[in-house]
Amino acid sequence: MKTEIRTLTATAALLLFTAIAQAQFTAGDLAVLRVGDGLTTLGNTAGPISLLDLTTAGLVQSTVNLPSGNGGLQISGSATSEGQLVLNADGQSFTVAGYMPPYTGSGSLSSRTSVQAPRGYVTVNFNGTVSAVTTLTGTYSVNNIRSGFVSGSSAWFAGANGSGSGVEYYNGTSSLRIENANTRVLGVYAGSLYYSTGSGTQGIYKYSGLPTLATAATPFLTGVAGQGTSPYDFALSPDGNTLYVADNALGVQKFTFNGTAWTFDYNFTDSVSTADKAYGLAVDFSEANPVIYWTSPTDIWKATDNGSGIAGASILTSGPDYAFRGLDFTPQPAPEPSTLAMIGLGAATLWGFRRNCKS
Repeated sequence: MKTEIRTLTATAALLLFTAIAQAQFTAGDLAVLRVGDGLTTLGNTAGPISLLDLTTAGLVQSTVNLPSGNGGLQISGSATSEGQLVLNADGQSFTVAGYMPPYTGSGSLSSRTSVQAPRGYVTVNFNGTVSAVTTLTGTYSVNNIRSGFVSGSSAWFAGANGSGSGVEYYNGTSSLRIENANTRVLGVYAGSLYYSTGSGTQGIYKYSGLPTLATAATPFLTGVAGQGTSPYDFALSPDGNTLYVADNALGVQKFTFNGTAWTFDYNFTDSVSTADKAYGLAVDFSEANPVIYWTSPTDIWKATDNGSGIAGASILTSGPDYAFRGLDFTPQPAPEPSTLAMIGLGAATLWGFRRNCKS
């Protein structure tokens, strides 16, 4: 009987190990978007895209290279607002937005029309599978496309404003402009869509839910004393009372909400320059003191919030002719019901076996 129990437990463990081993991204790791090929100097022209899986100590575990040839996807080598990462509603994939070669015309990618440089997006799931590129016809023409979020068959995008641009909603067939606003990074918290902007009244804005019709977002974090003027990515705590914002000139800013208003607390800087550029952002709120990770073009930085602003430490350098952009925690698969059942069975039988050994 004890041998049979050991066999069941081993089988459950093997199933769990196999599910983990097959995943391209590892649970608890970070995913960062990198642009460049390591050979060509980055500029206004197109650059290939890759997603790196790295531990929170900065050890690269795997690399997913997005197809970058004709029919693939690329982003600008110099536009720091492009290539932001947003975890999709399923929690199992990212959306990456960019430009689809081959190109016609001349000049920077963002200055070309949607005919000369079509805009599109892919999703990348937990095991590193990259979807076919979906073309967004007519959107972000002569403008940047910066970040996207997918829920079911619907998608939302942020980018420069203008004709047919700003915040866009795609229903799987056609696009609708939600708001003519110059937006950078999207975020979704408690089922509502947010965005950051460095134009007009800079800050973070919020919609009620996921908008599918033209509407204006309401200010969420604007006009706070000490607030920076060039926000990029942002992370809101589960209780909604702490907000970290990556800023182009100040590093990462911390804000707290007292039930009535937001106040600025302090900044986290990069420790090696006066520029303190921060773009992509991921915050681990599960620790007693939140752990903050952010990108500059050349490094991924890490700092622990112990109650005061500090300089972060670099955990990974991009290397020559590469640049980092978006950052988030890795997407994860939803366990299959059969796997969950076997894991539960293995845990139950293991508990019974240990109990028998003690008696």
